[in-house]
Amino acid sequence: MDPPSYLLDRSFLVALADVDDPNHNEAKESYRSLIDDFVAQRCLLVARADHLASVDSPQLFAAVDKLHVAGQHRHAAEKMVHASDIDLDLDLAITLVLIRRYKLRKVASFDKRFAGYDITLIEPVTSPVEHSESVEN
Repeated sequence: MDPPSYLLDRSFLVALADVDDPNHNEAKESYRSLIDDFVAQRCLLVARADHLASVDSPQLFAAVDKLHVAGQHRHAAEKMVHASDIDLDLDLAITLVLIRRYKLRKVASFDKRFAGYDITLIEPVTSPVEHSESVEN
């Protein structure tokens, strides 16, 4: 049986690759944990191919499989946008379609819009502070 697949959203990829991003440290800690799970074969890591292409550090994401957006995904997302009563942009709709079609279990994201959907977000990892360590480190 294959392990579950976890989606790394564009906001997570950008935060991880950009050291100046306000969510960089949180993304880095979460990614370390996700990579540990990947190496132990407890999960697979996936991201939209177009989102990966928009980030400058491809070597950072060598363990991440690409999900290519096909015409059928785009068409389903367009239908979702037109049928929705809320303000939903096409990019988010495509991601939601991929989550559903590929039965992705969890999403790593800093995009607050995911909170409005029945999606399990990967919680930030908090590193325990050793008694000998100062909090500033």
